[in-house]
Amino acid sequence: MTVQMDETFAAALRDLLVEQVHGAGRASRWFARPSRWIARAGVVLLVAAGAGGIAYAAGVWTTEPGGDAVSELSSPVTATGTGTQTVDLGTPPTGTTALYITFTCLTAGDFTFADGAGVDCDSADAGPQSPPVTYTMSIAPGQDSTTITATPSASWRLVATYASVTTTAWGVNASGQTYGIQNQHGTPDLVAVIATNHRSGYVYASQLFPPPPNTIAQALAQDNAPPPSPRTLTVYESDGKTPIGEFVAGG
Repeated sequence: MTVQMDETFAAALRDLLVEQVHGAGRASRWFARPSRWIARAGVVLLVAAGAGGIAYAAGVWTTEPGGDAVSELSSPVTATGTGTQTVDLGTPPTGTTALYITFTCLTAGDFTFADGAGVDCDSADAGPQSPPVTYTMSIAPGQDSTTITATPSASWRLVATYASVTTTAWGVNASGQTYGIQNQHGTPDLVAVIATNHRSGYVYASQLFPPPPNTIAQALAQDNAPPPSPRTLTVYESDGKTPIGEFVAGG
């Protein structure tokens, strides 16, 4: 399994500065900052900040510190489809703010959720028994359906449950460093990743992300620079001191 994260920390600011140089009429490229990028043999899930659901206990799905605590509010709805389809989910309960999604690639293909998050599967890792991807997606009040956009011949299975979401606090270790995932509040000192040995841990944000540009010249230089070469970072326990694996960033 190979796990990689693009270097998107300064992308929004960089494009904004570049926009000031080129003026109106140039389409800005705004990147959602990933809370966690997960890859496994042929499957890649790209998610937006604050999203995700990892562990299950008594009807509440939780993530790394700083992520979502997701409380189920309904029975799940299961649907299968081929290509792009809209799934009717029924009337949402009071307090619904999100959908908790379990998604399985039944065949190879590209699949996109309604909020733009995507799942790419190859033939080696698709099928009814393949491990599903889990994801929490915000929805509008009263929304009672969701659309899966897919390669025309690609088949999928969706299990969706209405839920409410609360963003949890980052953890703080004995050294006073914050740890967890990126969210609407920013980036912790130690960012959650999955190491190449499949273990969950943390890398230093200062090593993971390039420094943001401070001037228009720096923004232009970064915007025109080639993609960075892959870098191998040490993955630590939440104490920021105990190494447990490696993470490949960039490239």
